[in-house]
Amino acid sequence: MHFACPRCARKHAFPAARMNAAGRVPCRCGATLTLDPPRTRRPTSSRDLADADIVSLGYVIRVERAARAFDGVHNSLRDGLGMGAPDASGGLPDPARAARPALLWPALGAAWDPRLTLPSAALGFAALSTRWIVRTFAARAGSLTRLLEFVAVLIACALAAAVAAVTSAAAIHDVVVDRRPLSFGAALRSVLRWRRALLASAIRESLMFALGAVSAVIAVASMIAVGERGGFATQLSRATAPLQIAGLLIAFASILALIGALLVHGGVTPYGTGRLGVQIAVETRRLWGRPGLVPARPFAPGLLAALLLGAGLAAVVLATEQAWNAVAAALAMGSAVPHVAGWQVGVDLLCALAGGVWTSFIGVAGLLGGYALGSGAPTEPVRAPEIITGTQQHLELPAEERPPPTRLASPDVVTGLVTLPPAADEPPAPEKRESRGSGPVPTLSHSSAPRPRS
Repeated sequence: MHFACPRCARKHAFPAARMNAAGRVPCRCGATLTLDPPRTRRPTSSRDLADADIVSLGYVIRVERAARAFDGVHNSLRDGLGMGAPDASGGLPDPARAARPALLWPALGAAWDPRLTLPSAALGFAALSTRWIVRTFAARAGSLTRLLEFVAVLIACALAAAVAAVTSAAAIHDVVVDRRPLSFGAALRSVLRWRRALLASAIRESLMFALGAVSAVIAVASMIAVGERGGFATQLSRATAPLQIAGLLIAFASILALIGALLVHGGVTPYGTGRLGVQIAVETRRLWGRPGLVPARPFAPGLLAALLLGAGLAAVVLATEQAWNAVAAALAMGSAVPHVAGWQVGVDLLCALAGGVWTSFIGVAGLLGGYALGSGAPTEPVRAPEIITGTQQHLELPAEERPPPTRLASPDVVTGLVTLPPAADEPPAPEKRESRGSGPVPTLSHSSAPRPRS
């Protein structure tokens, strides 16, 4: 019995497979191979299996490598979800295990992995850099330049957060369930190829909630700016103070709904492979809560943890910025720190790193919530009415318009004609008997009168 190394394809003999034994075999390519036997033992004493490949007997070959800094976190996630068995690849975690809030701690550790954080931070930095484009082309707008920069940055950050969250969820899903190496690029290619509908839905909902927050902020800023003109405008601005507070609440609710949308789409990631846009819409609608702005209950711990993590990261960024300004002012001998382009780029880098950690955590937390709820969408092919309407409808006639059931006889092979049985309410016609002779069949009269003699 033998097997081939997954790296160099070099063959190795393993006679211990006859006894269904496990083992660790070093290879000349430098890899150490772990051989996990199947759970169900098969008879392997036949002479025909002397030259068989142990993979065909149910063995699982794994390549050991040097442990990395975040492999322990991934193993904690895998063990917490019940995916630590060698033959657990290809299945889905237990929903009862995934619903435990204690799994958010290893999820937070996985969000700090540079293989997830740095690509997400790159997307965030590209989104923050859009304000330089707006500043270049809208330099003549005057006081509206800052507002246009804020609108462009908020929309671009929402789109970057949607891409980063869905890709992070797909990458962690590949690590936990499929036991693949963590790769943001491979996960992004997989999302663009097999989960395009999911990514499009995440971008659409993120853009919708971001525009809602932008509209509320613009309305509040306009009411406040009117009060600076004095006179009646100031009184009008003061009278609209309740509307300003309501606008700020609407903006906060839109941002909260944006976080919920990212969590929901992260939860749909394991079940979004090869799905249509209508199926993704049905699945996301199932994961949303009844109010429509807050996701279902299994996402509540992740939502709360995301809010706390966002507040903590914002406080760290502000503290770092203040410390930077203090050190720069001390080195400049007390002079004011100029707001040059380099300072703004540095602040953007800090915000991008914090945003990379935050979006990665949202993706992993949403993935755990999706594991806890399970899949509710059908896996069979979608029929035409479902594609059009998005619901499972059956084209059936009402009971009063349905034809009576008929039992068809087997059709004739040559002519293809089918003989229908008689209707149930009509009595069967009497059979006509023909005599052997050519004359008519005599019948008996029911009257008692005598017959005439000839």
